[in-house]
Amino acid sequence: MKKYKVIVWGLGSVGRYAVKMIQSKKSLELVGAVDVDPKKVGKDAGEIFGFDKANVIVSDDIDEVLKQEADVVLIYLPNMRDEGNLRPTGFTPNARNICKALSANKNVLTTLPVYNMNETAPQLYDMVNNCALEHGVTYIQQGIFPGLFNSYLPVVVSSMAGRIDKLIVTGGQDDSYNTSPWVQVFGYGKDPKDFNGDVIKDIITSYYGPTVMEIARRCGIEYDDYVEEHRLFTSKMELNPPCGKVMPGTISAHEFIMKCLRDGKEVTGFHFIHKVCHDVQPEPPMADSYTIYGEPDLKVTIEGMIPGVESFATSTAPSINLIPQCVEAEAGWKDALDLPASKPVL
Repeated sequence: MKKYKVIVWGLGSVGRYAVKMIQSKKSLELVGAVDVDPKKVGKDAGEIFGFDKANVIVSDDIDEVLKQEADVVLIYLPNMRDEGNLRPTGFTPNARNICKALSANKNVLTTLPVYNMNETAPQLYDMVNNCALEHGVTYIQQGIFPGLFNSYLPVVVSSMAGRIDKLIVTGGQDDSYNTSPWVQVFGYGKDPKDFNGDVIKDIITSYYGPTVMEIARRCGIEYDDYVEEHRLFTSKMELNPPCGKVMPGTISAHEFIMKCLRDGKEVTGFHFIHKVCHDVQPEPPMADSYTIYGEPDLKVTIEGMIPGVESFATSTAPSINLIPQCVEAEAGWKDALDLPASKPVL
């Protein structure tokens, strides 16, 4: 059995589960771990999370760690943008970090929203693709959304249809137990008058939006426009999620709609809900599903995608399970949909 040597760059919620998953796989070996948190630096990468000892000491020096022999770098850093540019064209810091690892002759997998950039940010696409080609390695983005849930699986499901007129993806996430710092951008518990809805729309739709363009391209669905919408919801009752109290009339949910249009009608869409306390306040409703209108009409629903325990498992697993395909792929920027189907690594 081939063993793949792995460096994990970023030990937040996703990186934490990556360490746990790598430790459980015979075909994977953790050889490097990088983070800037002083509570983690200098300590064992497994023990800091209460896992078995990994025999890898967390470093804050990515350049030094990249000198080690490794097959792949898993980049789980926070999403970073150019100042004043929240769109994909502003993801330059992400691209630079990706190229840093590629330039060390390491294949790269990431959950960062650096995908479909041949359409949304061609200059950054060329930057990453050329760097990978120059160093003979491969770059792939694969998380959950964007990634496996959207747009990988809806494209696979669409193969059951003889004709596709429209494909809509719906999804949602209850952020009640989401401890990631970025969740603060949703302003749960704030007065809507004190919240900048345009900023949150740009942040989230620039992250999720290009999935509907990729679905359209992959499924041969023509479109002539792309639009984004944001709806804000306030609580009807007092809510007490772990992330902080939400009083009646304050922000409790957001709906983000990203869609491609043809002649003013939606042909591909991603409708996603971020909210708290879905169990006691079900409005707005959430469902993880794919609906295909065509020949035949199809609907597929997925349950349990974001579990209450180890909620980041499904965010991490798609990139871990794609390691063999990434390492064996031709050099350059590759999309997961262009590679052999992934399966659980052993």
